[in-house]
Amino acid sequence: MAKVLLALRFEASSLRVVWLGLRLLQLAEAGPHACGAEVWSDAAVLLAEHEQLDQARSALVTALSKSREGAQSLRPRILANLAAVNLRSGNARDAGRWAESAEEALDAMGRGSWPADRDGKEEEAAVRLMFNWVRAAVTATPAGVQDQGATTSFAQAARTFSEIAGDQHSLSLNAAFDLALRAIKNAAATGRPEQAARGREALEIIGLHVSATYGTEDPRALAVRAVLANAELEATSAGSDPSGSSALAALERIAGTTSAVLGVDHPQSLATLDSRARILPDLPSSLELPYRIDHFYLPQDGEERNAAKKEALGREGSLVRLIAHGGASYLLEDANRFRPILLERLARHVHFEIIISNPWNSLGVFINKDLHPDGEVTAENIIDIIRNSRYYVETFVAVTEAYEELRRMYGEAIELRLTPMDIPATTLLTSEGGFYEPYVTTDPEYRTSHGMKTFEVRFNRATRLYEDSLAGFATQWELASSLDHFRRNEKQYQSRLRLLMTTLTNANKKPGSR
Repeated sequence: MAKVLLALRFEASSLRVVWLGLRLLQLAEAGPHACGAEVWSDAAVLLAEHEQLDQARSALVTALSKSREGAQSLRPRILANLAAVNLRSGNARDAGRWAESAEEALDAMGRGSWPADRDGKEEEAAVRLMFNWVRAAVTATPAGVQDQGATTSFAQAARTFSEIAGDQHSLSLNAAFDLALRAIKNAAATGRPEQAARGREALEIIGLHVSATYGTEDPRALAVRAVLANAELEATSAGSDPSGSSALAALERIAGTTSAVLGVDHPQSLATLDSRARILPDLPSSLELPYRIDHFYLPQDGEERNAAKKEALGREGSLVRLIAHGGASYLLEDANRFRPILLERLARHVHFEIIISNPWNSLGVFINKDLHPDGEVTAENIIDIIRNSRYYVETFVAVTEAYEELRRMYGEAIELRLTPMDIPATTLLTSEGGFYEPYVTTDPEYRTSHGMKTFEVRFNRATRLYEDSLAGFATQWELASSLDHFRRNEKQYQSRLRLLMTTLTNANKKPGSR
């Protein structure tokens, strides 16, 4: 039932049926009618198709354990699936180990252990294709350079499987697609445009086969068309007019079609939008980006949030943008948060643009409202209260001194500006996406050194949230001033804050009072 629903693209209904089936499998384990390894293995495959990778891994481990009880012929397939699931989870090391185990299990069985009919030959060929596929993936470099031996073995396994199961088999098509894509990436990494052209030709042929087999609006067909348009756009010569190229128009069309057919929140729609966002991002686009949040962090998720930010910063190779009230988490060594990764990225020539609050902006009128509500703040003492506050001494002064030290070390790779406007949230933007954490308090004394008090969201660059955040940063950056300018005009900022405090005090006076 779940497979039928998935084929009809009723993904949500299919997933509900999968969860129901998994629950029944778990309940059956307590009684005399527990299911065998094959059923658990099939359930794991369905879970993986729904991107429920942790649950798929758990089901495969159960299937592997049950295969020792008399289903030895299933072990190579289960091990190969474990390799594939770990690869999709981003765990390349474990994926490689499971692939080795799958090959060892298959070789230990010997060719005579498989049925001599077509089904037996197809099963063996499928397992060999899967672990060679994983091995090719884990041996490729991040830049896309392929290990020749692993790629050759993968290609040979793909040919063998296609000869048995046919070119139109889904595994044959997927393998051909991946081989063509690897050829394109390898060509780009090694500077071989002829190989890239052959890879694009192969992709075009595969796209025709996939469309003919599954239909032009199937997610697999849309994926191939999007990747082909993306590859052709990347190959556009620098001397031509890319904004008018057929490749860009094709990518725009496929992105619109994918969103219309599958919905803007479908993984393939998001992947296609992300491709459009990555390639020539400054070009105007007719696409309507979704307001999508990838992850939601609560205060108790602080460690997970910090790890995600460090990972995002570690992947950045060009420019990081940060808006924060104080910036201590990034610039201060004592904060023990993001300074190490910031230094590592600076050493690798990544640029940082940082905006923090001018301590004399309008937010200053709220000083002590949370931590010292009984203290009277007036126009006469507000400057001294802020200057003596923990926020000013331990955050603002310390952060600006840390910035000057980094500026001496890394020059223009890091630039700090101060905004006279209130900053309502911390926003971190990389080339891949962003993080947004709103503040719940107005007291500047309470905004630093207290951890996350509200929530934080993570979003990727193919979203309206990213575009809006980028535009907001650009506006703040233009309005903000350098540290030197701030120091030259500090007394004027202080005078404006005193004037604001006087105005607010007079506005709150009762008639007839002095």
